[in-house]
Amino acid sequence: MTLELWNTFATFGTFAVIAATAIAALVQLRHARGSNQIAALNELQDASQTPRFEAAQHVVQTELEGRLKDPEFRYQVSHRAARTIENRAFMASVNIVGNFYEHLGLLVKIGLLDSELALDFWSGTTPLLWERLAPYTAIARRVAGDQLWENFEYLAVSAEDWVAAHPKGAYPAGTRRIGLKDEWLEVDRQFEASRASA
Repeated sequence: MTLELWNTFATFGTFAVIAATAIAALVQLRHARGSNQIAALNELQDASQTPRFEAAQHVVQTELEGRLKDPEFRYQVSHRAARTIENRAFMASVNIVGNFYEHLGLLVKIGLLDSELALDFWSGTTPLLWERLAPYTAIARRVAGDQLWENFEYLAVSAEDWVAAHPKGAYPAGTRRIGLKDEWLEVDRQFEASRASA
C-alpha cells in the first residue's frame, strides 16, 4: 500500500472516532438534560406543596378579591411605604404565589424546563391563579411596570394555549380508558341540592 492510501485510511479513521465521540457526547447531554428536568420538576413540585405555599395559594383564591375592594389596601399595594404590618404579611403571601409562577415561567421561557412537561403539569392552576392575581398585578404594575411577573403572564398565556390545544387533556389518543363508576353521584347531587335550598 502506498503512503497516500494509508493517509486516507488514517484520516477516515480519525473522522470516524470524532463522529462517534460527538454522538456519545450528544447522548450524554440528552441524558443529563433529562436528569436536570426531573430534578427541577421535583424541586418545583416540592415547593408547591409546602404548607406555606398552600396557605398563600388559599389566601389568593379566597381572600384577595375581597381585600381589593378596599381603597386603602389598593393604595398600599402601589405605595410600599404606606403598608401596614397586616397588609405587608398579606401581600407577602400573595407574592409567594406570584413569585413561584414567575420563576416557573422563566424556567420554561429560557428552556431550562420543557414547556410541554411544565404545561401538562401546571396548565390547570396557572391561568386560574393569574386571573385571581391580575387585578393585584395591574395595581402593582402602576409603579413596577409591565416587567412585574411578566414570566408568570407568559406562562399563563402558554397554559391557555396549551389547554385550547388539549381540550380533553393530554391523555394519549388511541389508549383505552378505565371506566369509572361514580357510585355516590346521585346521593351527592341530592345533598348538594339540599345545601343550596338551606
